[in-house]
Amino acid sequence: MAGAETNGRKSGSWQIAEELRNEMGQREEARRIYAQNEQQDLNQGMATGTHASTHSGINWGPSYRMRSKDVEPAIPTKVRIEARAYELYLRRGGQDGHDVENWLNAEVELMQEQLKAK
Repeated sequence: MAGAETNGRKSGSWQIAEELRNEMGQREEARRIYAQNEQQDLNQGMATGTHASTHSGINWGPSYRMRSKDVEPAIPTKVRIEARAYELYLRRGGQDGHDVENWLNAEVELMQEQLKAK
């Protein structure tokens, strides 16, 4: 009886090991498929988070071409607004209490400049 019990343990251990190998294989296959789908989405210009989409890609067209770094963005950057607001502060003689007003005026001025440039 002792021998049968030992065989039963070995058989049980073998089954558990086989189940673990199968599960590991399935997980590896799922990782491989996920990575393949992510790469395909990147290649197609999609950032959907899922591959269940039937969309075959995006026609970017010429309007999505990268622009050179010297082209300013449509909305003034925080750094430019800060600099202009500081200029307005100095123009007032360094008078405190107008920080929000200076900031808003700087935003408006910079946006108007950009609209004129277009």
